[in-house]
Amino acid sequence: MSIISISRGSYYRGKEVAQKVAEILGYACISRDTILESSKEYDIPELKVMHNFQHAVQILERLSFGRERYINFISSSILKLLKQDRYVYHGVAGQFFLQGVGHVLKVRVIADLEERVAAEAERAGITRDEARRRLKIDDEERRKWALLLYGIDIFDPGLYDMVVNISAMSIDNAAELIVTAISFPCYQPTEESRRRMRDLALTAEVKATLFDYPTAGVFVENGKVLIHVKAPEDQSSAIAERIEDTVAGLEGLEKLDVRIAPYY
Repeated sequence: MSIISISRGSYYRGKEVAQKVAEILGYACISRDTILESSKEYDIPELKVMHNFQHAVQILERLSFGRERYINFISSSILKLLKQDRYVYHGVAGQFFLQGVGHVLKVRVIADLEERVAAEAERAGITRDEARRRLKIDDEERRKWALLLYGIDIFDPGLYDMVVNISAMSIDNAAELIVTAISFPCYQPTEESRRRMRDLALTAEVKATLFDYPTAGVFVENGKVLIHVKAPEDQSSAIAERIEDTVAGLEGLEKLDVRIAPYY
């Protein structure tokens, strides 16, 4: 089955569109926030609220290699689910995790600013001017977050197969449009796209499992895993053995090659 990744702005119906699409298709619906809520380490409010970008960055910087470990955790958690297909993912940068996978429909849900302003003013009980200010800040912070973590501009339409303006249609209409698009032949899984998905998921899981080696190079092809790590020469054998024990038994791992390069 195909996968749907929906990137959405703040506070306006993107989540509802994702849930409606999942309902029609009989898929499960997941988001970055549901992933974070299942984690003891990353269930941190500041990481979920994009309008506090600087605070979120500070949270990650307190952790050793915080950015790398956060990305590894999120990637592994999301891809472990998505490789099973039958999922709608909605979040800031779902397309980042699914690069090169052909059976993914990447959608951006947008809405006219003034319509979002009216909805936010009513939701939060604030003036339209204050709502407009908050939305502009939140949109920009989401953009900064995606650029910092994933190196992508979520406002770039070239990242998506489809941009849907929810102001021009109902949630049901938007969902029906997406469901129709996912039936097209170009979004159907092939053996190559499934292999790519499995390799991406295994790469992410290996990186997340190697928590103590956040800078390790991990390369996966057809389930064959190559790991590059730099370490003191006198510890090479012990570290290689520890890594082998750590990743042994991961689903989809067919062959493992650990190479230790000495520090100079």
